[in-house]
Amino acid sequence: MSNEHGEAPDMVKLIWKTTLWLSIITVAEIVLAVTLTEFFTENGMLLVLNAFYIIMSLAKAFFIVSVFMHLKFEVKYLAITILIPMTFLLFAVIALLAEGDSWLHMRTY
Repeated sequence: MSNEHGEAPDMVKLIWKTTLWLSIITVAEIVLAVTLTEFFTENGMLLVLNAFYIIMSLAKAFFIVSVFMHLKFEVKYLAITILIPMTFLLFAVIALLAEGDSWLHMRTY
């Protein structure tokens, strides 16, 4: 199953394995959303539920970026050039959300 670019059957196996993991994570998210969202909301544990969704979304993003976008196979410095700006962007979003929340609470009505 090799082509002119030298892809091996191991790559096909890796893609199927990654697709299986993405499916498992997605099904877990959907099952939790359908069955336990009311329980978490009633018990004031919405932060735990949101943290679960964020962690699962980051796991899916890791699989997609590493396998389907071939970042797992790239040179170390290319990966760093992509990851460092993403880290700064994530920090900026968190900082801006915190700043906006602070301004919202300082506002007098």
